[in-house]
Amino acid sequence: MKHNFLLILFLFCKRIHANLITYEQVRGTPYKVGYDHRAITINGVRTMLISGAIHYPRSTPAMWPYIMKMAKDHGLNTIQTYAFWNLHEPKQGILDFSGRANLSQFLREAANAGLFVNLRIGPYIGAEWNYGGLPAWLNQQPNIAFRSSNQLWEELMKKFILTIIDYVTPYLAKNGGPIILAQIENEYNGNDMTYVHWCGSLVTNELSSTEIPWIMCNGHAANSTIETCNSCNCLDDGWMTDHRRTYPNQPLIFTENEGWFQQWGESYTMRTPSDIAYSVASWFAAGGAYHAYYMWFGGNNYGRTAGSAITTSYADDVCLHSDGTPNEPKYTHLRRLQHLIAQRAQDLIGYDPIRIELPYWNGKQWVNGTEQVVYSYSVSIHFIINHSSKQVNVLFHNQNISINGRTVFIYDDQLTLLYDSNDYHDIPSNNTELIPIVTGPFQWQIWSESSKSIDMPIVSSSRPLEQLNLTQDETIYLWYRRNITLKRAATNVRVQVQTRLTNALLFYFAGQFLGEFNTHHHAMGNISVNMTFDLSQFQPDREYQFEILSISLGLCNHEGPGIYEYKGIVGNVWFDDDLLIDHWQHQIGLIGEYLQIYTKENASKVHWNPQWTQGINQTITWFQTKFDLDQLINNDTNTNPILLDAQGLNRGHAFINGNDLGLYWLIQGQCPSTPACCCRQTQTDCSKPTQRYYHIPSDWLMSKDNLLTVFDDLGAPAPGSVAIVQRIVYFTNK
Repeated sequence: MKHNFLLILFLFCKRIHANLITYEQVRGTPYKVGYDHRAITINGVRTMLISGAIHYPRSTPAMWPYIMKMAKDHGLNTIQTYAFWNLHEPKQGILDFSGRANLSQFLREAANAGLFVNLRIGPYIGAEWNYGGLPAWLNQQPNIAFRSSNQLWEELMKKFILTIIDYVTPYLAKNGGPIILAQIENEYNGNDMTYVHWCGSLVTNELSSTEIPWIMCNGHAANSTIETCNSCNCLDDGWMTDHRRTYPNQPLIFTENEGWFQQWGESYTMRTPSDIAYSVASWFAAGGAYHAYYMWFGGNNYGRTAGSAITTSYADDVCLHSDGTPNEPKYTHLRRLQHLIAQRAQDLIGYDPIRIELPYWNGKQWVNGTEQVVYSYSVSIHFIINHSSKQVNVLFHNQNISINGRTVFIYDDQLTLLYDSNDYHDIPSNNTELIPIVTGPFQWQIWSESSKSIDMPIVSSSRPLEQLNLTQDETIYLWYRRNITLKRAATNVRVQVQTRLTNALLFYFAGQFLGEFNTHHHAMGNISVNMTFDLSQFQPDREYQFEILSISLGLCNHEGPGIYEYKGIVGNVWFDDDLLIDHWQHQIGLIGEYLQIYTKENASKVHWNPQWTQGINQTITWFQTKFDLDQLINNDTNTNPILLDAQGLNRGHAFINGNDLGLYWLIQGQCPSTPACCCRQTQTDCSKPTQRYYHIPSDWLMSKDNLLTVFDDLGAPAPGSVAIVQRIVYFTNK
């Protein structure tokens, strides 16, 4: 009680120009979290929360202290993360909180940095994460319907949420930990209001022991939760006005101010520093009390964790690049805004803003409009906002002020300009350089999957089986095989396959590669694939082996209520008008995966060919080499990260010392003819690879004898061009 009283007294005495409340002020002592119409409260004291999304499995434990330090430096006092169900329970009943799944260590690192935590449990999370965070074994549950008032779904969902709550209990505010908010569900826009009410009853009853507020974002919100906004601009799209009208006793919480993700086959997508600064400043101007960047640090989709068609690098154009380096000028421009808001935090949330429409000059006279406004706080701060896209002159305190379109000016009472959301021209953007650190071309050795050296487990059936049912998402690869008696040797033999979006199919006949089909769209649904192959070199009336390698390019992450995903072949296969039934065989995964030849312990289980040039343009080929880090420019590989330059490869998986870097694909990015979907995005680097560089976490590297293994399913055209580079950061302007 003494601690609480002293905190309240301190904040009261320091109300004018008081800084942000941080976790350091309450750490280790039980404290109470609540809210009123204006803000989240800590021990009854209104608290401004400046937050950013950082997902623990999208980086590694060795990186977490550095990332938290950067977040604190940037002006954040809160981070948010999802809890990843398919990461923690990949097999039903078997829990995993190790390595990148070590949520408790992640929470400790946040606490050590003095950061509060908003834990978004879901357990459906979306997040462009594989299957939206749902474990694949859910598909095998009888009569289940996801995200609905389905008894089995509710039982399993409740069990996982309670498991997570039990796991994080030491880190709750009531125990002196950093967790001050939690979220149930995520972006639920279905029509099953019985399910929404059930979510609310779960919060009210079983989860009330957490003693923290719960939120539901960007969709239906149960009565026992706080509704929050996910958008590009929650002021301009009318959400703030609607929320005040519907929930007058709730604070304004912006859970996702959206950066964006990248899809294979797209050019690089950017949101300008001025647009996001305009959005953030507008939010706080109009009375926002919690703001979170989604993402603040996107990180990487290592292993098989990317959602459908999503690149390995996730949300790179945010404050911190996916390799951990500051994204300038955005990083510094927003840092200046964060620190200004932090300095005036108690001034802002101590009052409700006064909104006044400002006169603007139409070229002849001052006229009243609706797009130029000021939000004033009686103590010392004013936000002038020009919502229009045109530069105008406005009249404020008898001052003629010129303001650019979609811009926020922040002034003090003396009309000293404190911040211009459109002005970051003094911040250099070219402050990094990529430098090769492995001299000379790699000495590769190769091994082909076509060299079937072991017997793999085989599943036989009368028809081709759906992929996910067999693989349980433990691999993205499934072989379909069947013998065929060729009726005609022709140049136009037709093959038709029913498959799914965000899937790739490689076709082989008698061991010869015929061609490939792929869809790299961020969507789900069945499609019919029609291919024509040249089989004129083969003899008719002879039996040959027909093979299809199905490759899942991620599971769809935006399942609606009751919907679940399939992969691979999901219907019939026709070969030159013959329906292929009976005698199908399925091989789950690759031989190289099965033997784990990407590890030092198991690399010798296959016979590697040192004549690596024989593997050029050959599909389903493994490449392996070793390298040292004796050419490092800077030994701090968190601040100056190491990257795989995949130029010269095609598509596949890369491994460093047995760790799966995730899918690489040098697919050419295309700029669409229509504008990007939201957030006033622009697209650059048209016709360049969607992603060329792949971050290698610092704790996956050694100074000597690093093992690099790549599996290229489409055939690498120039593996000699692959390199290991270091990104050197020369300066960061504060």
